[in-house]
Amino acid sequence: MNNAMNHARILIVEDEGIEALDIRRRLVSLGYPTPEIVFSGEDAIKKADELRPDLILMDIMLHGEIDGVTAAEQIHARLDIPIIYLTAYADEDTLKRARITEPYGYIVKPFRDREVHITIDMALYKHEMERMLRESERWLATTIKSIGDAVIATDRNGLIIFMNPVAEHLTGWKLTEVVNRKLTEILHLINSETRQPVEVPLTRVLMDGSTIGLSNHTRLTARDGREIPIDESAAPIKDDKDNIIGAILVFRDVTEREEAEEALRRANDVLEQRVAQRTADLAQTNERLKLEVEQRKQAEIGLEQKNIELENAKLAKDRFLDSMVYELRTVLDTIIGSAGTLLRKELWPLSGYQEKQAHVIRSAAQHLQSLVYYLLDLATIEAGRVEMETEPVDVTNVLREIASTVKPMAQQKGLAFNCGIPEGQVIIRSHRRALNNILLNLADNAIKFTERGSVRLEFAQHKLGDRLRTEISVVDTGIGIPPENQKAIFKGFSQLDDGGTLRPQEGTGLGLHLSQKLAALIGGEISLKSTCGKGSTFTLTLK
Repeated sequence: MNNAMNHARILIVEDEGIEALDIRRRLVSLGYPTPEIVFSGEDAIKKADELRPDLILMDIMLHGEIDGVTAAEQIHARLDIPIIYLTAYADEDTLKRARITEPYGYIVKPFRDREVHITIDMALYKHEMERMLRESERWLATTIKSIGDAVIATDRNGLIIFMNPVAEHLTGWKLTEVVNRKLTEILHLINSETRQPVEVPLTRVLMDGSTIGLSNHTRLTARDGREIPIDESAAPIKDDKDNIIGAILVFRDVTEREEAEEALRRANDVLEQRVAQRTADLAQTNERLKLEVEQRKQAEIGLEQKNIELENAKLAKDRFLDSMVYELRTVLDTIIGSAGTLLRKELWPLSGYQEKQAHVIRSAAQHLQSLVYYLLDLATIEAGRVEMETEPVDVTNVLREIASTVKPMAQQKGLAFNCGIPEGQVIIRSHRRALNNILLNLADNAIKFTERGSVRLEFAQHKLGDRLRTEISVVDTGIGIPPENQKAIFKGFSQLDDGGTLRPQEGTGLGLHLSQKLAALIGGEISLKSTCGKGSTFTLTLK
């Protein structure tokens, strides 16, 4: 507070120039900022509005049409600025006018520096305290007016001094009509059951300072005769020395609560009737349930037998699948081997037509072999018979193997192939064979559906807390995939044609479906970003 006072901006209003300069010199020597000076009442009004000083030193007797008192009146009416009058003499009428402007002090000329300093500090302190008090009163008044309960305050004699809008509405009286009237004259209470008057608990509160609440069934009789059920409590208002200086009464309309209670009572009656009926119904239902339970037991026994049969059938299917795969592999390996022998022309030379047919035989057998492998792996995964044991895997080595496998395929189609292989070893925990199968399938698809441009492998790792997230992407400049087909390609037996449209054509259509399954088994997932005509990016993310 003292620091704020020492920095107070002061406006001096004095028509004697030498005296005004002397006052300014004294204030500066006392530590105040250099004050502004005006020499007339008109200039004082204008400068006060412009500067908004913290305090004005106003000479009462100013030359001109407006003296100091008139100037102070106009400033006081427009601005909240404390004013201290400077005077050497003044008649009684002028002093009466000055008192009406509520000055914060008088300084009689000639004056001493200490007197000026004390008067200014006291004026600033008083003004700040009054500002804080007004602000507190506004907060309190706004709070009381806005709360949902009715509030009536009285002095120590039971005379009303305040009533908020809710109280006005419930009683039917305006504050202006009842201020300084006895509370008991306008607040009439009765018991709704006995219809007898209920005493307003104000007298006991004012006498012994206790807080009192009313019993249930209390009704307020409003000015217009309405009866309103209320809850009410009264408490004393005490000063700093614990003396009772008044009382406050708080009450609320509980009509909705009583209606809800009555509705609840009616509902309880209905509920009791329904419970009785339901009890009788329940007895009958229990008999039916006993019969149903017995029937369910018999059904469970039959279901258990069916489950055993299904399990036996599943085991038989697995044995059959393993046997068929073995037989198919043997036959297909023989066909592929024989076709290869023919194409190497080790036994006899082939005509152009024969060589073409040998290629067709080998290609068809390889396609069928791939389908068998895919179906076997997929069936194994779907049956939950796959356990992926993780191990330390050198990602760099896996990427090199993939690159060496697919690069010749890309070059054969005239595609550029790039591989962003990191230097040195990069070890992660994964399943090597599954990781290799996933990346090989993604790279093979990229080359298959890219007619010009390039295919590249990209590798990146990102820190997530105390863990690393590994991302391996296959990026191509191929046909791209429309947004509406991007989810469907991960389903089984789905392929794209050269325009990016799903079609059932050559190939198994199981590669991406199986790759996504394998990715899930090793704790990862495959995501896709694609633009038609510009290419696609398939990313395997391992966490």
